[in-house]
Amino acid sequence: MNIFVRSFGVGIHQTLLKLQPDYECTLESLVGLIETPPQQEMGDYAFPCFTLAKVFRKAPVQIADELILDLQANLSESSLFESFSSLGPYLNVKVNSSEMAKQVLPEIHKGNWFSKNSLEQKTQVMIEFSQPNTHKGFHVGHCRNVALGDSLVRLFRYNGYQVIAANYIGDVGTHIAKCLWFYQEKNNESPPCIHKGEWLGELYTASTLALEGLTGSEKEETQKKISALLAKLEEKEPQITQIWEETRNWSLEDFEQIYKWLGTEFDHVFYESEVDEEGKQLVIQGAEDGLFQKSDGAIGVDLNDKKLGFFLLLKSDGNTLYSTKDLALAKRKFEEFGIERSIYVVGAEQTLHFQQVFATLKKMGYEQASNCFHLPYALVVMPEGKMSSRAGNVILFSKLQREMCDFVRINYLESHRESWSDGEIESTTRKVAVAAIKYGMLNQDPNKQITFSLKDWLVSEGDTGVYLIYAYVRIQSIVRKFENFDPQAEIDFELLKHSHEKALIRKLFDFNDIVYQAAEQYRPSLLTRTLFELCKDFSRCYSSCSVKHAESTELKLARLNLFSAVAVTLLTGLNLLGIEPPERM
Repeated sequence: MNIFVRSFGVGIHQTLLKLQPDYECTLESLVGLIETPPQQEMGDYAFPCFTLAKVFRKAPVQIADELILDLQANLSESSLFESFSSLGPYLNVKVNSSEMAKQVLPEIHKGNWFSKNSLEQKTQVMIEFSQPNTHKGFHVGHCRNVALGDSLVRLFRYNGYQVIAANYIGDVGTHIAKCLWFYQEKNNESPPCIHKGEWLGELYTASTLALEGLTGSEKEETQKKISALLAKLEEKEPQITQIWEETRNWSLEDFEQIYKWLGTEFDHVFYESEVDEEGKQLVIQGAEDGLFQKSDGAIGVDLNDKKLGFFLLLKSDGNTLYSTKDLALAKRKFEEFGIERSIYVVGAEQTLHFQQVFATLKKMGYEQASNCFHLPYALVVMPEGKMSSRAGNVILFSKLQREMCDFVRINYLESHRESWSDGEIESTTRKVAVAAIKYGMLNQDPNKQITFSLKDWLVSEGDTGVYLIYAYVRIQSIVRKFENFDPQAEIDFELLKHSHEKALIRKLFDFNDIVYQAAEQYRPSLLTRTLFELCKDFSRCYSSCSVKHAESTELKLARLNLFSAVAVTLLTGLNLLGIEPPERM
């Protein structure tokens, strides 16, 4: 709780008890009601008086007017506040910007401010994300899951949690049998030297289209072949297993390169093939123990008491399902990793599935099931509509990467070709492209659909990742011009009086609270909006509060100190989004 909110709450608490001694309320409950007004000119914090109307038997507007007189008297000697006002049913306060600056700016430059959230949490959290399928192409739609999961890992760690970043790769299933059937019987091409995993995805699409084009006995015969191939895979028949392992590695090598380019790392990778048999035995044992029910040879669990229907866990032919493996995976998480809070970043179409999984885990006696959370997210679509690996109308990652990097080189870095090394050109190209992708994927709340547009995401103006890294580079360039500037030198913060300077200070002061909310609400979009507003506030401030033409050396140093703190905060925030800005562009 920051000092201004707490002091404002204390003043309100004391005033209420003075006006109504028998009023029962706690300081914490009052502080919890304090909010930020929608417009800066209204004040820095506001207390709504609606909840007091019933107790005081007066209109909230009248209560606000009465409270303000006594509140002003109580807090008139405090250096924390500039003024109080009532606006309708709200009691508003403006804080002393120099006091806020004293609180935040020195701590930022000492490296202490961004550790305020890092109080060690005992809760062990696993965030499972990405979960691509081998033998399918990794496309632009998969980037949303990667960006969202990676940012949540960073946000939770910033807030002090012990976090395990986990991936769960789908390396078994019917889609692989389809792909290998086509690979063995229909394909006449050799695999390419690079992006072999994407090539397998093209074969999968080709197999799907080929099956859709078959009819009658030919289609029935082909489906039998695929089913037989799937059975051989599950029985680990040596010849097909060897082909599966080789082609599986092609996909895994692709994934590894993609994650490296995106700057995403995992602490542990699970594979469906590891938990397939384990899940099967778990379900069979559950049926023997009477926990699960048999129905026409299949096994499931009755969740009608939770209004979730009958959840199928094992097919009548003995084949496993996603549900079978998800139970085994959760068991591993709880028992081998000691996970207390498990977050699954998976598409919204799996919402019912995870409700059933968590309900089943509770029936199995796992208390941790209450702390399992499915974070659903909406699709990434093209302007012309939905993408589908099955139909083949996707932008594969290699194409996305190539086109974005070409755009960045041509539009932003061509003028540096003669003065920069090839290494710096390529490094900066990657950083700008990754910033565009990740910011674009995180700038919407998870439940909102995203329309991908390469050119719109790569512009350097407006609400884009490129705009944010440009702002960072610009501030660093300004600060570097003053070679003798020491960010930890003594500063007269009373000089930072301009409303634009105050807006910047307030953004810096609120940063840790925003990061905490972004993690706990599973919404990195809260942070993207804050960083975008921070950059806009900097631009306004820099235009009206010149460093070069400041009225005094002291004011110049104070503004440099503020702008430098903005750069440090922006860098910290971008890193929490998984974005690494270049130092120059």
